Amino acid sequence: MPKMLTVCLMMLSFNAFASLDKFNERFEFVRNDGELVAVRDQSLSKNFSIMSYIKFIQRNILKEQMLMRDAAVDYKGELNELLVGDQSKSQNITSDKGLKKDHEYVIDAMYGLEKVNFEEVFRNEKFLHVIKEFESKLKEVFFYVDPQLVAKPDNASFFYKRNATHQAVSFALSLAKRYLSSVPLLNTASYVITEVEKMIVTRRTYRQNILLHYLENFDHEELGLTKKEADSIFSSIYESRISWFMFWESNRAKANWSSYGTDYFFQGWRAGTNRLRSFRGLYDTQAIRHNYAFSEVEYKGERVIVNLFDNQNMFDSKPAIAFSYDRPQKIKRLRMVLTLSELGLSFVPLPSFVKGIVEDYVKSFYEKQQVTEGALLAHFEVNQREEEILVLEKQLINAY
Repeated sequence: MPKMLTVCLMMLSFNAFASLDKFNERFEFVRNDGELVAVRDQSLSKNFSIMSYIKFIQRNILKEQMLMRDAAVDYKGELNELLVGDQSKSQNITSDKGLKKDHEYVIDAMYGLEKVNFEEVFRNEKFLHVIKEFESKLKEVFFYVDPQLVAKPDNASFFYKRNATHQAVSFALSLAKRYLSSVPLLNTASYVITEVEKMIVTRRTYRQNILLHYLENFDHEELGLTKKEADSIFSSIYESRISWFMFWESNRAKANWSSYGTDYFFQGWRAGTNRLRSFRGLYDTQAIRHNYAFSEVEYKGERVIVNLFDNQNMFDSKPAIAFSYDRPQKIKRLRMVLTLSELGLSFVPLPSFVKGIVEDYVKSFYEKQQVTEGALLAHFEVNQREEEILVLEKQLINAY
């Protein structure tokens, strides 16, 4: 009975304090002769600079190097605690006895950063030339696609035909291989190029997930839309996620535009419900559903919000923990370490197949999870939870 009362109170709290202020500040509906032709996120910057990312990543690398070199800090112990926590043991990447455990490879990768002079790398003229050429190619792409655009409801193949950032990446990686001779320069340039492209692509998806929360939890009229317009926004969001080679899926979207997006959305909603039901035995309290992708639970005595779409990692199928009220900084710290370990791995002498497994393992912790969390940010916005918003924004490892 107390648990049910808690759920009811949470729902009453939502109805009483729900706010569309952030929604109205963020999203702009663009119409042409009355027809909805675009949805723009005005919080996204129109100006683009790779140097802002380089400063971001350099600052964090130097911070980690200082911790490694500080005799008063048990850096390896701290990483071990962060990666493994209170687990008695972690999963093995492979069953071969000669190989280390997953978290040990990540720690080795972080130490791979220790001896590299990144201040010298980031001011190298050849390195900066490659980065500027890459930036120029990306700006060509942005010339054709509005960087604030999150949905194009009047065009059923808009995003599919403009999936072009991979071309800029191919150009820049090829240029880096021709132009940069030293390992630190080439490895760092390759890392920056691939990370920047990933951040550009995923920032739109993150904002789309914010929009999905509002479309789910508010009537279309409250958002200033007709039902047809709301349905077409759903479809545009899911059309934008069609891979460039999936022409058959693009054709299906065009043929079923009025229901394409809502079908996918509610299919995901039901899958999330089934997943929550499958894992309910893990949690100490009854789950409180916040939206299609997130529920609040108590897990091992800790109040957390879990992600119903994404696993904890490739070896742990439990719903990922997206937010911790008791340890709000842990996820941000973990993700920063994992992100930097991808660069550090390039400086560690390992067989390529092992590096590939470790890279997949590292990405499986955060790459999909943090993008889905756009829907959780919207939940906090609606409920005017400013402290939680700040924490969630910081654990999104994205300079843009």
